[in-house]
Amino acid sequence: MIERQYGSMMNERNYSKVPVFENGMAQPVFPFTDGKTGADYNPETSSIVRYAVYVESDYDMDGDGKRDLVKAVVQVPRSAVEGNYKAATLFEARPYCAGVNEDGYPHMKEVAEKEYHPVNFADLDKKVDAHVPQGCISAMDLSLKADPADWYYPDKGNNNIMAFENIDTFDYYLVRGFAVVLSAGFGSKGSDGFNYVGSDYERDAFKAIVEWLHGDRIGYADREGTVETKADWSNGKVAMTGRSYAGTMPFAVATTGVEGLETIVPIAGIADWYSQQNMQGAQRYWPKEMLNSFLAYFCSSRYNDETLTEKQREDMAAFHHEMSLQQIKGGFDYNPEFWGMGNYRLHADRIKCSALIVQGLNDENVSTKQYEMMYKSFQKAGKNVKAILHQGAHITPTMPKRYGILVDGKFYDDIINEWISHYLYGVENGAENRPAILVQMNYDQRKWETADSWETAYKMNLTCEEQGTTVIDTDWEAAGVSAENFDDVMGVRSSNMAQRYVTDPFKEAVTLQGTTCVRLRAALKDGDAEADFNPVNSNDADTLTMKLGMHEMSGRMDDVKLTLLLCDVCDEEFDSIQSVDPQRNTIPVNVVKEGGIISGGEVPAWNEAEFATVHKKYRVITRAFADLCNPEAGYEPETAQNSIELKKGEYHDYHIYLNATRYTVEPGHSLALVITTEDPINCLIHKTYSVEIENASVTAEVPMTEAVENRVMTRK
Repeated sequence: MIERQYGSMMNERNYSKVPVFENGMAQPVFPFTDGKTGADYNPETSSIVRYAVYVESDYDMDGDGKRDLVKAVVQVPRSAVEGNYKAATLFEARPYCAGVNEDGYPHMKEVAEKEYHPVNFADLDKKVDAHVPQGCISAMDLSLKADPADWYYPDKGNNNIMAFENIDTFDYYLVRGFAVVLSAGFGSKGSDGFNYVGSDYERDAFKAIVEWLHGDRIGYADREGTVETKADWSNGKVAMTGRSYAGTMPFAVATTGVEGLETIVPIAGIADWYSQQNMQGAQRYWPKEMLNSFLAYFCSSRYNDETLTEKQREDMAAFHHEMSLQQIKGGFDYNPEFWGMGNYRLHADRIKCSALIVQGLNDENVSTKQYEMMYKSFQKAGKNVKAILHQGAHITPTMPKRYGILVDGKFYDDIINEWISHYLYGVENGAENRPAILVQMNYDQRKWETADSWETAYKMNLTCEEQGTTVIDTDWEAAGVSAENFDDVMGVRSSNMAQRYVTDPFKEAVTLQGTTCVRLRAALKDGDAEADFNPVNSNDADTLTMKLGMHEMSGRMDDVKLTLLLCDVCDEEFDSIQSVDPQRNTIPVNVVKEGGIISGGEVPAWNEAEFATVHKKYRVITRAFADLCNPEAGYEPETAQNSIELKKGEYHDYHIYLNATRYTVEPGHSLALVITTEDPINCLIHKTYSVEIENASVTAEVPMTEAVENRVMTRK
């Protein structure tokens, strides 16, 4: 642990040479030099030392006979590099950060029918000899040779915006004595190999960087792998953080049990790539991004390396094309060979670190199920795990665009500071004892509540006592439904396309917490399976993606969809936090105080913001998708392997798990369970079919924070 002392001062501004901890947090006592100065960057005078390192992996993915190197950009307070203390590291593994390809979607159209040379994924594991160092260079000497073009260059795929745009995301931590390391992994500019989404190879690229920081793996100062460099400034302790893809990689690396990874702070991270794209055998994600190869290509900034040969480019393209074909074979069902590597929850037994998981309860990009699955995985591993759940969408409580929401009255980064100060520097601040769950309230965003556990002891059962059947179909026009108004229509009325089952108004407030399970019996009533239900490419999906839902490609009937919504409804309009864009991915914020969140040191302040509210008679609390062809599918992703061929009139029992949530229904409001067919926003192929549901079979088991009487639902 670093002593609580200022040490000798570096200059008249009273900077410290070692980290200083007060009130349980690292303080902003180090000088700062911006990493976005470009050619004006001076390595001899910069207060933050920056340089690139190339860490050796165990793989030769690109088959050039040499082990693939993974580029990482290092930022360290100069004092640590000078030997005054050993720095702990905050590591963001973010495949986007080295640049992207302009638009992966036109590319998917372009390569749909193109012929590529065969690719055998078994070749990825061919063993090759390690590089042999021919010399060694210290971090300081390497930094003096650093070229700012290694981390600040035009991103050809993003309108020439400068790459490593996240170079300043963690400036808050640099002025407090932490090192910050960034990497885009395999297939990115400056690295070797191929981007392989959701694979062990991707995971191990970032694991290797943790090992280098811990002193267990060789890193090089040059792209050729000749001159070794050690993280001689590192104390060997690492925390991983980041949002979305960068929030996923901490989960992946944590399940390796790698030494040196002490804790993770994943934000909107993916626990399982199958259920990110699909849900109980049905398509869940946006049609244009359904193939993992789309994301792999998009993040493969190595394509923009002007030194690459045409053969190298062709090899990458062939690899990603083969990724598409492998995914298409399984359709929307869980294929263990394709999806198994990216199902991180299967490896909970390997986890050795703690976790503080951050998730937006209104995130339609990375669903709340992802948070819940990984939270349970850390519990299963017996490791300390906590959660912060906010009312936003796919965001970090402190956003790079310089706004932040307060978390229970505190600056988000101060909370993370406390957490990693404890786990990386041994500060005894009680961070490990923070509440298991801290959640922002839906009815009052300034109010936060805590819970001792995510699991609840209570259930509320919702039942329908009406006899007979309900038939719903896929006629969007008759229902007055489009991608722009789906929730608006579903939330307030039944139609040919949807049936609402509604409770009486609650007299007192009730709070849901966890995953709701809906049970029902249903049968295919009408639909021409031989013609794949008359499919229509309503979302202009590319040919490759379209094949996901085609009968002849998967070898079986696939994705006859049910969509379920659990809604808060009221006769009068009420305030709620909801997305406003057609993709259901954006919740606007209002700035309440410019510069209201002080970063400290020489780092600019953030604007304090709150989520904007809307006024409607409904709010979608949570949703789910399921495939009628997968009656065996349940909560666990791997249960969606065994699809069936539907026969008209043949009933099956379904248990459909909605995304996890925490939500308070206020007095005078009702719950509405909406069962419909296709959601136009998440619809790859618009099909023509109808479904018959036994009304009395419709039940919902809703986890509650307190004992609540069971309720009867009425069709309305």
